[in-house]
Amino acid sequence: MTNEEAAEVLLTIHEVYPSFELTERKMNMLVPALLDMDLVRVLKRLNEHIMTNPWPPTMADIAAFPDRQNKTLKKTQEYEKVASENPPTKEQIAEFQARFQQLVLAENEDE
Repeated sequence: MTNEEAAEVLLTIHEVYPSFELTERKMNMLVPALLDMDLVRVLKRLNEHIMTNPWPPTMADIAAFPDRQNKTLKKTQEYEKVASENPPTKEQIAEFQARFQQLVLAENEDE
């Protein structure tokens, strides 16, 4: 969200809830808190709040952040794509199975 969009969210709250005093100090505190949020989701939550509550929302009431990328899932999907485009040869599969068997045997000997 941009500074202007964050200011618009706060101005909307002020217009709908006149008791929500909007001072320069409050703007300086709340605009940075809104910058990391997703505008569409914040507006949706604000609209829901307006429809069900007679009092102004807190930031916690309307906070909505963009989905974070799951880095592990993304890497796994990249590996799967590469693997599907370039599948292992029979020799590579046999070598992997032999190494895996060695690891299993070594683990069993340690117990």
